[in-house]
Amino acid sequence: MSEPTEMTTESATVETPADVAVPITVKVLGFGMAAGLLGMLTMLPVLVGVPFALGVFRPDPIVEFVPLTGLLGIEPTLTLGLALFVAGGTVLLPMVFLVVGAYLPPRTPRYLRGATFATIFWTGFVPAFWPGGSALTVGVFLVISLVAHWVYGVVLASVLDRTVGIPQHKV
Repeated sequence: MSEPTEMTTESATVETPADVAVPITVKVLGFGMAAGLLGMLTMLPVLVGVPFALGVFRPDPIVEFVPLTGLLGIEPTLTLGLALFVAGGTVLLPMVFLVVGAYLPPRTPRYLRGATFATIFWTGFVPAFWPGGSALTVGVFLVISLVAHWVYGVVLASVLDRTVGIPQHKV
């Protein structure tokens, strides 16, 4: 969707479609999940591929991410960790963005709100997936994970903005 614009006629101001509230419907939720999946597919080569190519990728933090499954009697595995990570990026984070995206900066362009959103969640990602190790490993982790999150957020917000719009709420 385009940026909010206002057209003025001699007698009245007319609202454009970008100014109208976008309700969160099943259709919007579906597009949000699709956008989240596309964002995940786009960020994974950056988040995993680059560190792997540099020889600093470690899968241990992904397995350690799922210790709560032990409460259910399920052994934490790399596959389960990846599944939870992808589910969070495909379902949970897009739903949160649909609610808060309208309130994030910048005002324009709207798709950059996804980068703001992703930066906020990156601050939780860092301690959850902290790799430890050398200064090089930590430095690569911080830079690559932030860039990967920005890729995710911009893809998420761009897809939503171009398809159903970033929901606007009246408070």
